[in-house]
Order: sequence, then C-alpha cells, then structure tokens
Amino acid sequence: MQRSRIPPKRRRKPLPRILTLLLLLIAVWLTARGVQNSGVTNTLASLLNADFENFRALQQFEEDVSHEVRQKLAGFWTYSEGDPETSPVAKRGYIEMIDNGMIWMIREWFINTPAGESYKVSHVANGFFNPYSHSPDNDSYFCETRIIRQAFVFAGDTCYGASQVDDIWPISISDDRSVININRRDYQAYTGDDITEFFPNGGVLLDIVDKISLRRCPAGTDMSILARRILADYITAVPFFARTQAVESLIHTYYRPLVIDEMVRRYDPRAVPDEMAVRLTLSAEGEVTNLRYRPAKIATKRFDDAITPEMRRWAFPAVGDTDDNQRVEVTVRVR
Repeated sequence: MQRSRIPPKRRRKPLPRILTLLLLLIAVWLTARGVQNSGVTNTLASLLNADFENFRALQQFEEDVSHEVRQKLAGFWTYSEGDPETSPVAKRGYIEMIDNGMIWMIREWFINTPAGESYKVSHVANGFFNPYSHSPDNDSYFCETRIIRQAFVFAGDTCYGASQVDDIWPISISDDRSVININRRDYQAYTGDDITEFFPNGGVLLDIVDKISLRRCPAGTDMSILARRILADYITAVPFFARTQAVESLIHTYYRPLVIDEMVRRYDPRAVPDEMAVRLTLSAEGEVTNLRYRPAKIATKRFDDAITPEMRRWAFPAVGDTDDNQRVEVTVRVR
C-alpha cells in the first residue's frame, strides 16, 4: 500500500498570531493617545488636509493653450467691500492682467478704529502669471504666479516686502467676462471709460515697487499684520464685566474681516470650519495668555493650526478695575 506524499496538516501554534495582534493593538492605542494629546502628526495632517485639488492628476497646458488662456483672463478687474467712510473695515482691490502674463496690483484697506481714527493700508505688487492646467470640477484654471516685487504703505511708513514669491492661483471667469474669481475672490470687470483712472490716484503707487531706497519690511509682513498692529493702538479699556461683549464685538467687527477672511481664502472650503468655539484667557492688559480650542473635524486641522497662533497675538481691551485674568468663551464665525 502506497503512502500519500501529502504531509498531514500541522497545527499552527497560536503564539505568533497572538503576538502580532497584540503589537497591532498597542500601535493603535499609541496612535489614538497621540492624536488625543497632541493632535494628528504633521505628516498625516498634511495628507488629510492638503488642498483637495492636489490629489488630482492635472494635465499641463501646451504653450499655445497657456497663451489662449492668458488672453481670455486679461483685463482690468476690481473688487469692493464696505464703505471707506462709514464701515469699520472696507477693502478695495485693483488688478491688471496683461495677455503677456504680467500682473500689476493695488489693494487698499480702510480701517475706522473703535476710537474714531481712520487709517489706510496699501499693498502694491507686480509679477506674472502662467496658466498651468484646468480643473473641470469647478472650471478653474490653475496659474503659476510669481510676485516679483511688492511694497506696503501704512501709517505714514513705506517698506518693501518679500520678492520672487511663488504661488498657485485658482482663477475662473464667467462666460460673459463680467466676473473673474482670482484666488477665491470675485473681481468685477472695470467699466470706466478712461483706463488711466483705473488705479487709484492715477497709479502713482505703482512706481513704489521700483524704488530701491525703501527699507525692507520685517519678515512675514502682510496686510493683516499691519492692520492688526494699527488696531491694537486704538483699543480702549473697558470694565471687567463688559469685556466679554467687547471681545465678541472686536472679533466680529475687525478681526474677522482683517484676518480670518483673508486666511480662509488660502484653503479649500471643505478644509475650513464653519465656526470655532474658543476659550480665551486674557490678562488685565488685554493680552491672550492662553487659548483653548478643540477642532471638530480632522479635515480642518491645517487651518486650525494656522489660525490659533494668530488668535494668540490679538489685542483686546484692558480692564482698569482688577488685575485678575479673565476667561472668555466666544464662538467665532469663520465662513
């Protein structure tokens, strides 16, 4: 009788399988504990919260297509928010896009402080844009953009900012070419008869970017930082019992248009929370000594990580009737 050449099945020892499962459970527990204590790791956060369009395999334009898109987007475009005379914050923007890819841009912010003082912060820049690809989902062109030179004018001072700054601008345009959305902001086509009157004051500010005698701005300077600095000098003291209301008013009236709205434009809308429930600890001088915020969604973590350090720099009213710290809970509307 011939014996079967197939060896009998051996019973596997359960120990390796148990050890593998145990190690897996420990890894999951450590990850969960790390997320709870210190948030999602930077690598994971960048994967979860990177702009959603970055995951798309975009097709780069040929040069002739880029030229056609530049011609399509070329024009004089302007946007307007608020009234410079009566609104706490008003904004104006002017951008000329030339079909050869050159950009000339002026932005003006008008700030009417709580103390009744009025200030203007201006930003002037030149650069170029090059249409790179197209997203069929939202009908936007992704344009490689470089700011060659920029300068800031504020409170009687002028300085030049960082040069040769690269960025990607999503740009879409309406079929009738009456509205263009540049970097998530709507601009209207200029309808004036005289192009020389498009830029404020005849475009005198445009000459500033070519001046080599300007001092250099501190690193990271932007319009939000300059506006926040001006605002801090004109926040008056309030009684302790009235500070919570004053904090809510300052955030809604000034910090939201000057800071939050500008930061929101840098992110995909799906990666930005609708609101933030924040608990601030304020010193008697109005400084933020502590900030507590628990993100509601992992998808917004990259935005949350950017906005919370900014909130810690905000100035609020001092109190003259106590030296005690004060906790203020406020819901900040983000979008």
